[in-house]
Amino acid sequence: MAGPILVVDDDNFFRQLASDMLSRKGYLVVPAASAAQALDAVAHETFDLVITDVVMPEMDGFGLTAKLRERDPEQEVILVTQRTDVKGSAMALSAGVAVVLTKPVDEPDLLLAVERAMERVQLRRERSQLQNENLEFARYQNIHQRCLEFLSQPDLEWLQERVAAELAAVCDAQSAALWITDDRGHLVLRAYRGLLDKQFLAERMSPDGPLGNRLREAMPWIARDERSPVLYVPFVNGGEILGLAQLSDPVAGDFRSEHVRYAKILGDSAAVGVKNGRRMLALQRLGLRDRDTAAYNLSYFTDYASKEIYKARRYGRMFSLLTFSVDNLPLVRMRLGVPDAKLAVRGIIKAFGRIVRDSDVIAKASDQEFYLLLPETDFFGAMMFVRRALDAVRAEPEAQEVEARLPLALVGGASTFPKDGEDFDELVHRCRRRMDERRSSLQRKLMLDTLPFWDEVDLLLGNASSPKLPVEENAEPSRRGKVSDVLFDELQAEIARELMRDPSSRGLLYVGGPEIRADLPIAQGLESASPEMASRIYLLGRRGDLDSHPALTPVFLEGDERMARHEFILWMSETASYALIQRRGLGATWGFHSSDTAVVDGLITRLQSEYDLQPY
Repeated sequence: MAGPILVVDDDNFFRQLASDMLSRKGYLVVPAASAAQALDAVAHETFDLVITDVVMPEMDGFGLTAKLRERDPEQEVILVTQRTDVKGSAMALSAGVAVVLTKPVDEPDLLLAVERAMERVQLRRERSQLQNENLEFARYQNIHQRCLEFLSQPDLEWLQERVAAELAAVCDAQSAALWITDDRGHLVLRAYRGLLDKQFLAERMSPDGPLGNRLREAMPWIARDERSPVLYVPFVNGGEILGLAQLSDPVAGDFRSEHVRYAKILGDSAAVGVKNGRRMLALQRLGLRDRDTAAYNLSYFTDYASKEIYKARRYGRMFSLLTFSVDNLPLVRMRLGVPDAKLAVRGIIKAFGRIVRDSDVIAKASDQEFYLLLPETDFFGAMMFVRRALDAVRAEPEAQEVEARLPLALVGGASTFPKDGEDFDELVHRCRRRMDERRSSLQRKLMLDTLPFWDEVDLLLGNASSPKLPVEENAEPSRRGKVSDVLFDELQAEIARELMRDPSSRGLLYVGGPEIRADLPIAQGLESASPEMASRIYLLGRRGDLDSHPALTPVFLEGDERMARHEFILWMSETASYALIQRRGLGATWGFHSSDTAVVDGLITRLQSEYDLQPY
């Protein structure tokens, strides 16, 4: 259907005459008495044709034509005038008007000129539509090609990077972030690019509540805030939430409806690509496992570690590498036989498998050495995992069956990227150094792992006539003997200062004594600490005048005479390990102190077991 026609003339008679002629032929006509009224009309409505008089007050027809062409260079204009010198004149041609009618205008001439002008409008409209359709087809062809790449590439790491880049490109967004669902169903940040600051991006999100409901609709949506509109693209396949993309900082200042359509197409293909990539990874892992233990082989592990190092460098993340060794496996094989040696190794791997996440990788480096890679795990978390792993092995029936006849000398070490190194060899070297420290530790030399907490305390404290402690080679020193009466208080104050300097550092601190009091240095030093402090701090003893504290957890132990006679500090963090145990006597304080990580870890483990304290 033809669009409206604007008739502009200061002569009311001609406006009415032209309107009547055109209306009888079915055209919609809008009259205007001046160029100013005409410009106001075109500001609110689009006209296929403008018929204007040449001679008008204030602005003539040529001036109006120039203004109209500024808005739309292809605007159809017919000039009407009483002057006979206008038609074909240089002024008309320079204005781009080929049709000039002379008043009085014959109806057939007017209708013929209008009909031809409207035909030109229709041809241009069809040509523009065809061009848009061709461009849209080309866009969809391009998007289709990108979708095929998502579906044909099984490498998840490549896919995550590419999806973020392609979504940003087709939606004209300068920034993009991508979360992929992990094995526990949480959305984990996997890629980001552009103008985004990582500290403002959530590392992990739970797809529950309103967010989960919105994601399951499987349709992109636009959220608007004060800074910039944000386009969210869910990745959903078969009702399963596989990921979420966030696009922001659009080049044109806003997202358009076609951006939502393109994002939907790419998001659906990306969801299938992620699902296929996970299946391919599972198949690859099945073919790369050791036949006896089901652990991955070293070739796969090193390749996986190199990808994890790349991700950690690219996105400023961390991960931990753990090494475990059954030092006496050759002795087990010689004394008990090969089947029992294999049984012990299977039991160890089975124990590890019960406590790892799906994203963690276990590999068999040799007959007696194993590697574990723990993504998104800091050094403190790695130390806690070593402890859990050793406990899990002791509880594994297959390992217990062998240990009943010959104890397994299992030792573990941990290192963290980038704290301990920035390549695989450096991290392995650091793990092995820490394993050597544990081998030469007092914990192993005195076989303290088999003792209850208070028996271990008595052995470590000894007395003046007790033999000297064994010398620790390549390990942190441990000492027993007389200690300063103020050491217990001074250490609490120093640890409190250290915790306040870095509240985000993770750690575990136990302070035990006869009574839990508000004047303890650790309580006073952390009085202004935030309840969100990352370290966990426990006070153990008889109830005193401290019932609550923003950063401390009191553990009331009434009637325990051993607590009444001893004081201790057990501290383990990412940067420090320290133990102080002391027994006050007549005129002197007898104590034991150590910075041996294995000893400190062992004491904490036995203390937690003794009083049923929750492990970290």
